[in-house]
Amino acid sequence: MLLIKIAWRNIWRSKLRSAVVMLAIASGLVGGLFSSAWMNGMAKQRVKDTFSIETAHIQFHNPEFADNFDIKKTILSSPEKLEELSNTEGVKAVTSRLKTSAMAATANKNMGVTIVGIIPESEKEVFGLYKKLDSANGDFFETKKKNSIVISKALATELKARLKSKIVLTFQDYNGEITGAAFKVIGIFKTTNSTWDKMHVFVRAADLRKVLELPEGQTHEIDILLNDHDQAIIISEQLQKKYPDVLSEDWSKIQPYINFITKYMDIMMGIFMLIILGALGFGIVNTMLMVILERTRELGMLMAIGMTKRRVFAMIMYETIFLALVGALIGEVLSMLLINYYGNAGIDLSSMAEGLETIGYSAITFPELEPFRYAQITLMVFVTGILASIYPAIKALKLDPANAIRTI
Repeated sequence: MLLIKIAWRNIWRSKLRSAVVMLAIASGLVGGLFSSAWMNGMAKQRVKDTFSIETAHIQFHNPEFADNFDIKKTILSSPEKLEELSNTEGVKAVTSRLKTSAMAATANKNMGVTIVGIIPESEKEVFGLYKKLDSANGDFFETKKKNSIVISKALATELKARLKSKIVLTFQDYNGEITGAAFKVIGIFKTTNSTWDKMHVFVRAADLRKVLELPEGQTHEIDILLNDHDQAIIISEQLQKKYPDVLSEDWSKIQPYINFITKYMDIMMGIFMLIILGALGFGIVNTMLMVILERTRELGMLMAIGMTKRRVFAMIMYETIFLALVGALIGEVLSMLLINYYGNAGIDLSSMAEGLETIGYSAITFPELEPFRYAQITLMVFVTGILASIYPAIKALKLDPANAIRTI
């Protein structure tokens, strides 16, 4: 305890130098933690949007459907499967979709799209796309009119369409004949993924089934929302055994990029913080070497009157650790305040919105960092302090007491 008290007092003997070192550590951690929280928040938002808008947690398809969107490759007995799945443990909600490739055309332009035929009631239980419309942009199949269509703002801009505009969809029906129908725009949505937006239009499954001449009881896709997305792989494997006639895929297989984000975010954040702490460690080493140089005579006298090398080593180590931990505490408190503030207020990157949305990220980001990260950083700083103290402490041990005392 005496060594600890001495070490604590020693770091305040040169208040300015100690303050500079602590602020350097604090500013490095603020930059590292806030940047990590920012990246983590963007990644979590991307994952959440993918589940909510694009994929759900598990999807069923005919094993041959994904090859070329062949509308004849359907899931049979879909109503029975939906009923069974809705009663499966761990499953929160299910819905079915029809899908086909088509050409969407207005008087101004035409574009290739994927038509998604949905059942509005169950669709809202699984997907949150309906939340991406506001009252000024229509509704999500609240009206009962036939041949209604909901498109994205990005596609509406491309086709120069608006609410109540007619869009002609041309595609191949169940019998291989080219067919089509005119649909009236009743809603316009906007997500954070403009590329996905341009490629998808939504109609009622009943309307699309009629034009496709697709038999009742068949569907192209079943989407499953789970209570816990971390259980997707296990539940998907169980469902694959139960329904061998379909292809069951969890979100990690449907969206490998999202799987990469969730799997390697910890590694990327760890590497990022190691680089920052490594740089700070060299700064601490340099400071402690200067301290030893200034205190050569003092250290020589301490060893001359009987302080063992082990105690000298421990004293230098304690001083280094105190410098690191106090700086870390300041940095973590400031980081927590910044992350909490911007986690609620958000960071507005509207100037880069177009570029971010082409890769699926929102222009408004919310930094987020789990509480256990602070404990990890404290441990990393503690280890950094120990490692940074070794070389200066060894230099101190090499001092010859007689020569050190004569040093002016």
